[in-house]
Amino acid sequence: MKKHLIIFLILTLSSFPQLLFPQDTGILHTSNSDSSRYLKLIVRTAPSLTLEVNGHYDFGVYELSANNNGDFSSSQFINGENFGVRHGIGGTAILKYSINEKGFIRLCAIVSYNRFSSKYSKYLENQNEAGYASYNVFSFGAGIENNFTPGYKFKPLIGIGVLGSVISGGAQVYDKSIIGYRELTIVPAFRLGLTLYSGVEYLLNNSIGLNCGIKLVHSNLWLKNTKVSNNPDEIYLNDERIVPRAPYSGFRQFMWGELYGGINFYFGINEKDYIIKKIQN
Repeated sequence: MKKHLIIFLILTLSSFPQLLFPQDTGILHTSNSDSSRYLKLIVRTAPSLTLEVNGHYDFGVYELSANNNGDFSSSQFINGENFGVRHGIGGTAILKYSINEKGFIRLCAIVSYNRFSSKYSKYLENQNEAGYASYNVFSFGAGIENNFTPGYKFKPLIGIGVLGSVISGGAQVYDKSIIGYRELTIVPAFRLGLTLYSGVEYLLNNSIGLNCGIKLVHSNLWLKNTKVSNNPDEIYLNDERIVPRAPYSGFRQFMWGELYGGINFYFGINEKDYIIKKIQN
């Protein structure tokens, strides 16, 4: 009994992709000529190259999630408690190259831009925010992903990548020494980090498809640093805690999540014809 149960489970699990995506597992259409004796199967291959372009909404986590429901706080920013922002928007382009014949594993080249601002949370409110912070994040990197069903229309996937990011920006904070607001420039800083993502692609035809998913980006996992500028109107990213404590500094993670969606361009998809003779009863 156990032996039969094990065999049944193996057969069921091995056929799960065919049960889940029956439209892509075999016959796309049959030939009209001599259809009583022969069956024509057309099987789609995986793309050799994919260009993905998407836009995304960014939501900050850890120190990129400002306190007080996203409101900017000059005192928290000066004390290095957070980066003063929570919301962002951006865009990403990924070039994906299949490194095996079946197309399950793809190497990725990644380029992205993200814009974070404390003002994004105030667009729908009738009030002016006192003080603000904003950041520009230009990233580039490389990664690898697993595309579970490369020959299907519906393609779930997971991936990981290493990113290099240039982070810059500006802020307006209340400075007690001048009894007023001071405009600050955040000097561009280079950091290394990781990105993890999961999503799906849907093939519209052999050239174009759609994509959507969720992503987690930790842009300053490595190379954290804190410096004190001689210019009172200029600060560094200051994401490393030092002793004695410096203004605008603290151990801070520039980390966010993304909800993304966009369009894919596929190259190298082919359709192979197979002629199978029917078994005659």
